[in-house]
Amino acid sequence: MLLRGPSHPALLALVVGLSVLACRPPAAGPGDGTDSDTGSDTESGTGEVPDPAFLNPALGEFTVVSTQHVPKDIVVQRITLGNTQLIIDGQTAGTLGPGSALGELTGDRLRIFLHGALALGAHTLQLASHAPEGPLFSAELTMVVTAPITTPPRLTAELEPDPRDVGHALFVSGTSQDSLLGVLAAGPDPALRIYRAGDGTWADAPVVETTLEGHVPETMALGPSVAAVALPPVPGSALAVVRVAYRRGIPGDAIVTRDLTIAPESNVGPLQTAVDLSADLFRDAEFAALGRPFLLGDALFGEFLAADDAETPHPGDRGVVYVRRSSDRTTWSIPERVPTAGPLDLDALGPALSVPQLSLGAGISVRLGQRLAGLLTLSDAGAALISVPGDDISLLPGVPTALSTITSNLGARTVAAVTRERGIGIAFLGTSGAPKSSALVVPAAKLPDFPVTAMPAAGVVLGYSAFLVPYGEAAPVHVLLGDGLDTYVVPLADPEPLFCRTVVLLPSLAGNLDASAIPLACLQDGALRVGLLKAELPAP
Repeated sequence: MLLRGPSHPALLALVVGLSVLACRPPAAGPGDGTDSDTGSDTESGTGEVPDPAFLNPALGEFTVVSTQHVPKDIVVQRITLGNTQLIIDGQTAGTLGPGSALGELTGDRLRIFLHGALALGAHTLQLASHAPEGPLFSAELTMVVTAPITTPPRLTAELEPDPRDVGHALFVSGTSQDSLLGVLAAGPDPALRIYRAGDGTWADAPVVETTLEGHVPETMALGPSVAAVALPPVPGSALAVVRVAYRRGIPGDAIVTRDLTIAPESNVGPLQTAVDLSADLFRDAEFAALGRPFLLGDALFGEFLAADDAETPHPGDRGVVYVRRSSDRTTWSIPERVPTAGPLDLDALGPALSVPQLSLGAGISVRLGQRLAGLLTLSDAGAALISVPGDDISLLPGVPTALSTITSNLGARTVAAVTRERGIGIAFLGTSGAPKSSALVVPAAKLPDFPVTAMPAAGVVLGYSAFLVPYGEAAPVHVLLGDGLDTYVVPLADPEPLFCRTVVLLPSLAGNLDASAIPLACLQDGALRVGLLKAELPAP
């Protein structure tokens, strides 16, 4: 299913609660009622539901910069706790109770969580309370997101003196509390070692190791064609399990999986085929091949090529297959194609980092028609959904590429399209409100004249979106910092040049702290080195 327009996952999940309210006219603005007390109606003892209101600012608009990474506080009044909801861009964000990823709403304060990497543009905010006579609305505020006028932060990278492992490829997945670092060592049957996060970095020793029989990387993927995910425990079980998926055979005959038990003791489960070229999906293809796999919980996605005519490409030749695990986690479902509205290529799969949820793997970057950057997710019912911004913004159209996406608050997306030798494109996209979406190609003069060796590592640094691009031993890692309008290219050359064949960042908000430092891992001369990416704002 293809969705356009507002598609922030947290907002979509909460649309139902107040959808009826958006169809009603707003009540009188603040100051028109007779009760001016702040707090909830329970504090007044009347039992009546008062009109909610913004107190400061009460009317009009206010501005935040796209790199703002501290919460935005607004003074409110006449809030009915557990009843009053926040509406953002016409969609309810709920009551913002404890645990909300969007913010907090108390009797006298609305706090909106912001983590930087915002899209430029305008958003509307409104409060609404349920009352027996109907919904009661506050006045509407407009929040305008603008680009900062400050100088981008200064970046440095430091590595521990001793290597931790050896390998030729890295990948990372999972949340900051349960992040997985995969180290792939070359060989006839490559060895995969999995490290878990602990104490703000990755553990010193792997929790499990396995071989990947028949593994074959995909040349254009800029990655190892291997995925891993930590599975939630089965109800009633204390087993901790990591699922591994990888591409096997030439030219990509199958995607296979293996479940690895890592607690209470390690155990390597049997190899299972999730999808292969014998599936009905590929029956009429003159040529077919499977690409890099991605895991989202108990679902698996993989890029594929299935051409009816091997010499002449057609729209729809490139697609995405997905299968789902049975409830007892013993078998895979029949492979299905992720649907599109018409014959349309889906390709350039890549990772997606969700900053508000701090998860890497909550979605997958995907390209539609070889030009539009989208996000592939799963609905609560398990259906595959692709969302694209409402603006028709092309990103390196037609060029073989891989995508990496950062999603942030208020429907913001920053997308990097990376090619080995033909440049890097950045798109600043919004899926909520009235965004000012745009795309640009990073000037070749600002980048090393060498091929990119792996997928960029994505993160947020003092509110700027950040993509770390490796060039192996040919040039230091270069960081692309984005502020929603411009991109700044910063080579990591201080205190000494950082050369990496592959570089990854631990999914974390540590880059937004006053003492900004994000754990990173780097393959340098075949050795795994662990260190920190640090940032500080220049002196005024």
